[in-house]
Amino acid sequence: MNVLFAGAPQATSPTAGTTGGSWLSLIFMLLVFFLMFYFLVVLPQKKKEKEFQKMISEMKRGDIVITVGGIVGKVISVDKDTIKIKTANVTEIEVTKRGIASVIKQKEQKEQKEEKEG
Repeated sequence: MNVLFAGAPQATSPTAGTTGGSWLSLIFMLLVFFLMFYFLVVLPQKKKEKEFQKMISEMKRGDIVITVGGIVGKVISVDKDTIKIKTANVTEIEVTKRGIASVIKQKEQKEQKEEKEG
């Protein structure tokens, strides 16, 4: 005995055409999502990391740096993984290279060169 309730959808058997299309559209949407994620998140992060590595590798004695903690100092020596900076003309601090937020003197020198050329 089959009893149908009002408003209840009737069960229909899916056909091969509709299930294949839904899988294809799901795969397409996932592919689009991953491509957007790659171009909006991964590529800019890689670019930022390359710029940071270049800034750290070009750092030399005499440059003025700002650490992640906000300490400003002048580079007095550069080692493999650390640098020593001098703050307040008497205090020497050893900081890892990853702790450097920016190098100020390099930017100022580049701006002065551009002003002289232009």
